[in-house]
Amino acid sequence: MSTGPQFTSTQPQSPGPGGGRGGALLIGAIAFAIVFLLIVGATVGYLVLRPTLTGGSGEETTAAGPETPQDPEATATDEPTSGEPTDVDEERCWAPESERTSKNPSGKLRGGGLEFIPPAAYGGRETGGFVYFLGDSQTAYGEVEDSWVSTMTVGQVQWQPGVEYPGPEIASQKIAKCFFTDGNWGDQARERTWDEETTKPVTIGGMPGYETRAVVNFGSDDLEKTDASEIVVVVLETEEGPSAFVTETAVGVTEHEKAADEGYSSLTGLSG
Repeated sequence: MSTGPQFTSTQPQSPGPGGGRGGALLIGAIAFAIVFLLIVGATVGYLVLRPTLTGGSGEETTAAGPETPQDPEATATDEPTSGEPTDVDEERCWAPESERTSKNPSGKLRGGGLEFIPPAAYGGRETGGFVYFLGDSQTAYGEVEDSWVSTMTVGQVQWQPGVEYPGPEIASQKIAKCFFTDGNWGDQARERTWDEETTKPVTIGGMPGYETRAVVNFGSDDLEKTDASEIVVVVLETEEGPSAFVTETAVGVTEHEKAADEGYSSLTGLSG
């Protein structure tokens, strides 16, 4: 027992039965105030810190979700490389953006890493849009009859991004076969069949590659001078990358058949 000074206790005594109502109310009020402050604070924090669902212009945007770990060396602009295809929907016949980057030397037409001498019978000129999987293209054409032409095109082989380039053999086959279902035939050549397809390795000017040939026969047509077109696609490995020479020739039009042979015979790599 302590023998020091005695002090009078000032702390409230525990109430007895029937005498604790006021204390309980006080404790309840304090607890309510604490819970109320917590609710208000959380609400204000949510309103201030939540992701914005509308941009400054009023357009609806999507709030950012939780971040996932990223490869530190990966970027959003990484391009797929050969041998590393990504998950994309491969198009059967893919057309790159039409963009002309080469300039024709005097007396020749150039595209990609190839050039040729256009024959006199092919006086027309067009750039881009005639051949699938071909960019930087240049076309010479000769008229067969009204709204029908024979063509020869040179350009750079460009494959669909995210799809592995299959090499010159398959590339020549795919480019050739895309002519068969090309909508440019219109109503003048109907009930077409794909016949006499052959593919063989070739080397031109020291450049290895493959040549695919086939004939598109018209089961019915509104043409007078031809009932078929011969398709020739030559894909070569050039110093500027895979490039192609492509002809579509009206069968039975002797002048154009001769011109197609002349254009093919003049095919070379870039002359400088």
